[in-house]
Amino acid sequence: MKHITTLAILFISIITSTNCFAGKTVKIKLTGSTYEPIQLSIGETGRTEVISSLPYVVEIPKNQLPIKFKFQSQTYLYYDIDVPKKPFDTTGHVYVVKINETAMALRNNTMSQQNVAQQNFMGQSNLSEPIVGIDTSTGVNAAPITGIKNEKTLALIISNENYELASNVENATNDGLAFKEYCLKTLGIPNENLRYAKDLTYGKMRKSFSDILDLGDMMNGEANIIIYYAGHGIPDNQTKDAFLMPVDADGTDTDICMSLSSLYERINSKNINKCVIFLDACFSGAQRGGDMIVAARGVKLKPKETAPTGKTIVFSATSDDEAAYSHKQEKHGLFTYYLLSKLQESKGKTSLGELAEYIREKVSLESRRINNLPQTPRIAVSVGMENEWKSLKLIK
Repeated sequence: MKHITTLAILFISIITSTNCFAGKTVKIKLTGSTYEPIQLSIGETGRTEVISSLPYVVEIPKNQLPIKFKFQSQTYLYYDIDVPKKPFDTTGHVYVVKINETAMALRNNTMSQQNVAQQNFMGQSNLSEPIVGIDTSTGVNAAPITGIKNEKTLALIISNENYELASNVENATNDGLAFKEYCLKTLGIPNENLRYAKDLTYGKMRKSFSDILDLGDMMNGEANIIIYYAGHGIPDNQTKDAFLMPVDADGTDTDICMSLSSLYERINSKNINKCVIFLDACFSGAQRGGDMIVAARGVKLKPKETAPTGKTIVFSATSDDEAAYSHKQEKHGLFTYYLLSKLQESKGKTSLGELAEYIREKVSLESRRINNLPQTPRIAVSVGMENEWKSLKLIK
């Protein structure tokens, strides 16, 4: 394994703040460079967070100090860090986290002998490859830490940005990474209940959906499932049925795309409490910039409205033949930006009805302002949820 020194160093500064937890808290800011997800275990609290990019801010109650930070990944081995109770000065102390070179050498030798491939559960690309990062300390990416434990909720997040045979989806990776931060920090979904993957082929997409739904089915009707997708959608040219488009498809053959109606039927067949789906995609054949995915089609299509079944609520970025646009200044999809904004403002406690109204109002207005074109988010609700969905929340 090639050694890259810049990946080994994280700088930690400490700043005090209040009101995130009961009493005073401490913000610990990690800065540096990394090309891999790193799991951070915080003391003996059982709390873990996944660091997808740097800088990264960890906030903990001040009365938990001193505390030990442990870092784990599939590529490097890191030394632990002991954060002391005091002293704190006005500039903050700086600590350096370094790779454990001796342990790395031993592991690399073992790996080379066994020729072990580093692949994660979801079939995500090798973790030593660069992952587009987001600054989780500022703006809409700064997910509030609520301390909530949402152990009955499962989440599947798919970001399809880099397409092999079609145009890329601008900022889809940023969208997925930011939503993952909110799932972990704000909605309180345990790390082991969350599956995140990027740039999935047809086979990997099918397996991802099957895995999360099968896991939910094993929870005796108590599972709440959140599915988030950022990427291309496509309509069938003949039937107008809507499909999610994997990165190995070109948009001309929906046989190798994920049918929304089939997905809804699969969800309905499972014994779960409810499923909330967020789709930052359009199904008219257009891409985020408004041009066509398949240039030969020439015009956008109005996809058939696919009604969810069972206990499912679907938030879609567009209606009819509209395109889903980017918020270029914020480096997110327009739909995702306002989804995150409402979760940030409400600390995840917004009802689905309030969330739907906020997203619909903000996206419709901003799309006209920025693009001078319509984008109208749509909410589709299964018959079994029509009377109650507006009062439900993502946090139980």
